[in-house]
This record gives sequence, C-alpha cells and structure tokens, in this order.
Amino acid sequence: MIYLDANFFIFAAIDNTEKGENARKFFQKIIEGKEALTSVLAIDEVMWVLIKNKKKHLITSVVEGIYKIPNLKVSGVLRDIPLRAMSYLDKLAPRDAFHAAVMESMDINEIITDDSDFEKIKWIKRIKI
Repeated sequence: MIYLDANFFIFAAIDNTEKGENARKFFQKIIEGKEALTSVLAIDEVMWVLIKNKKKHLITSVVEGIYKIPNLKVSGVLRDIPLRAMSYLDKLAPRDAFHAAVMESMDINEIITDDSDFEKIKWIKRIKI
C-alpha cells in the first residue's frame, strides 16, 4: 500500500504539466488494483489549496472523486496521531508530521508526494510525482 499526499491530488486535478499527467497515470494504477491510502488531513489540504488558488468551484467534484476511486482508502485521524506526530516535528512541518504518523500507524512506508522533506525520515520512501 502507498500513501497519497495532498499535493498528489492537486496535481492530478488541476495541473497540466508533466506532474499532473504523472499523477493521473498513477490514479489509473490505483483504479486497476494498486492499493492506496490517504487521510482526511490530506483532503482538508486539497480543499484549502483549491480555495487559495481560486478554484473553490472544484472542491465538490475533486473531493467526491477521491472517495469514488476504487482501491483508495481514506483514513480518519486516530487519537494517538498527534502524539506520534510530535516525534517528527524536528524534521517535518506539523501537517507533514501528521501524515508521517498516519503512515506509521498503518505500517505504510511509501508516499507519493512532491514534498522532498519526507526524505528526511529514514523509513519513508518518497516517490516523486
């Protein structure tokens, strides 16, 4: 299983460059059977980025689209995630520390993201978009 960071969804939804194309190709792999996970925190980030980029009108279709993708699970944030996240704050921003904590709690060590900061965590393998 692989974890999908928020920027993965943004690239897939609104980016017309190679990164957007790469994200959409990976979505196809998920549809075809590659198991993936994201969290409600990533979806919150997606919504914020869409609003910030004056694309609020896309929120409903993007978020509903995420929930319709077969083989993609959306995790809630369990009560121990903030406690786990604190151990990553020396290397990651708080939201990214939360993502790392979710990954750790679900025993996932791969993430698709454009954020190179995840490479600071030895057990995380970052797959570039």
